[in-house]
Amino acid sequence: MIGLSLVLAAALSSAQTSEIGSIVQKAMASQHLTGVEIGIGRNGTLLYSAGYGLRNRASHLPVTPDTVFEIGSITKQFTAAGVMLLVQRGRVDLDAPIARYLPDVPHAKEITVRQLLDQTSGLDDYLEDKTLYASLVDATVKPHPISYYVNLVANKPLQFRPGTKWAYSNTNYAILGMLAAKMSGQSYEAYMQSAILDPQHLNDTEFLATAPPKGANASEGYDYVKNRFVTLPKYDMSWANAAGALASNAQNLIRWDGAFFSGDVLNARGVQTAITPPPGITALVKKDERNNIAQGYAFGWMAGQDEGRRLIWHNGGTLGARSMNLVFPSDGLEIIVLTNQSTASPESIALKIARLLYGS
Repeated sequence: MIGLSLVLAAALSSAQTSEIGSIVQKAMASQHLTGVEIGIGRNGTLLYSAGYGLRNRASHLPVTPDTVFEIGSITKQFTAAGVMLLVQRGRVDLDAPIARYLPDVPHAKEITVRQLLDQTSGLDDYLEDKTLYASLVDATVKPHPISYYVNLVANKPLQFRPGTKWAYSNTNYAILGMLAAKMSGQSYEAYMQSAILDPQHLNDTEFLATAPPKGANASEGYDYVKNRFVTLPKYDMSWANAAGALASNAQNLIRWDGAFFSGDVLNARGVQTAITPPPGITALVKKDERNNIAQGYAFGWMAGQDEGRRLIWHNGGTLGARSMNLVFPSDGLEIIVLTNQSTASPESIALKIARLLYGS
């Protein structure tokens, strides 16, 4: 087994951990993956953490349970929690038009804070801009403020009347990052550090100005093109901002899940609001019915079902990384899958592990 490093608590049997390793190894072979990190917890208590494969192909460095990966849009649940803290403190009204706080963002008078959080605003996604997307790994591109990316959709009409449909848009969360900064009186990164990362002791979770993450145990990013692995160059991450610029490891994300669902981050009412999608608005994101686990989008979390079990989750993707954070609220089971490859399917790995642990 190439590059396996693990930490194991007694809560999983040796047969289970062996089968988890088999699931990961088969996925690495079929998906042509370089490295995978797995974390399994229950109510924030780590049960299993393991690294498979390599975090750096050139130096043949293994993934360990401490390796830091880009986590992409899992960032959105952190951003949403930061905004909800401002709601709890009476600084932000969920149902106020965003114009009350940020009058210059596109369609500010038509869209509420809640509609940004649950992705029902109708705003276009700035990452659909072909010129921008083509430039993301251009090392000569200079960083831009969040407002630059938001304004890429300024002249585009809304896709639908706000609050009537769902459409995933990074623009929504870029605006929420601007809101958090405005209403906290700090930069977005400083506010999130002081309000969430530091209080929850998420010491291996960081905001990236550039990718890949820095540090001796950070993972490089890879793609798999024309039957060969391609190392992605260092690139600016300002385009990801509040929508996807975090990096972390599986152990920190297990801790995050436990803190969030236990009410250590938000109060109980805030947690329920953040994981409850708007009624009557579906959010289907997969054509494969077996892995189509999305039913609705809440505040940085998706709600769904798998084999009759309720789950709350979000995935993430950047150039050179794909990730999955999967929580079963009925018993607190948490499954984290981090990869350092653009072509990975961490969702399928997480679901196979869940089905194994539930014996189905």
